[in-house]
Amino acid sequence: MLYSDGELAPGDCTLAIAERLRDGGPWGQGFPEPLFDGEFEVVAARTLKERHLKLSVRRPGLDEVLDAIAFGAAGSCPEPLPGTRLRLAYRLDVNEWNGRRRLQLLVLHLEPAGA
Repeated sequence: MLYSDGELAPGDCTLAIAERLRDGGPWGQGFPEPLFDGEFEVVAARTLKERHLKLSVRRPGLDEVLDAIAFGAAGSCPEPLPGTRLRLAYRLDVNEWNGRRRLQLLVLHLEPAGA
């Protein structure tokens, strides 16, 4: 069972808040890093290294597309099609790659919306 800190408002899914949460620790046993949940629509999905599921998602009714990754999830579920709605449990994460810093949802659990 996962316990969530709830759903974030759309304006709260930002790189600045992800950085504050990362720096706000220490996180660890007995004091877990915040975990959020919400419903998202899949814009694109692909499998990385035959194990990880890389997603582009957006909240229903909004235009902003967010990057998300679910490590180790590719073998446990089929790659979702664009337009599929998923319920995600995630942490806000800072993805640093090639000198760029971007917001990324680090997905710990995903399931079809309404399940």
